[in-house]
Amino acid sequence: FNDGILKLKQVTGRAQHDMQCYIVALIADAVLPGIVIAIHALMDFRYLSQATTINEAHCQKILDALKEFHEHKQDIIACGAHQGAQSKQVLNNWHIPKLELMQSVMPSIHQVGSLLQWSADTTEHGHITLIKDPTDSSNNINYDAQICWFLDH
Repeated sequence: FNDGILKLKQVTGRAQHDMQCYIVALIADAVLPGIVIAIHALMDFRYLSQATTINEAHCQKILDALKEFHEHKQDIIACGAHQGAQSKQVLNNWHIPKLELMQSVMPSIHQVGSLLQWSADTTEHGHITLIKDPTDSSNNINYDAQICWFLDH
């Protein structure tokens, strides 16, 4: 993390999912324990809040993960890993919109239920498998027939 761990916010899609699967194990012996705890808490928060059904016990786990992150986020600053994008200076604050948004997850869950229903993952996956993959396999000549053939097989 030469440029600080907050550079990871620019990673999207499949690469972000893959990174989330192994980031805690990857950093476990490379950084201070408080940083591992903070990152682990963020991953827990992310996965718990994406559950298809959420009950009160689940809500408490989400709140606990967020609380645990806040208890250990100072360790990220203390080691200099929280830096400004342009200045490369260590930041002593957490004025990050995505982190501020995390405070609204629980109220939103209480108001509308599971947040997974608002995800674009399902439609994005459908777009990839029904549009992008067939297009990549075609030569764009007689396009409609090639796409239909691809989808039939």
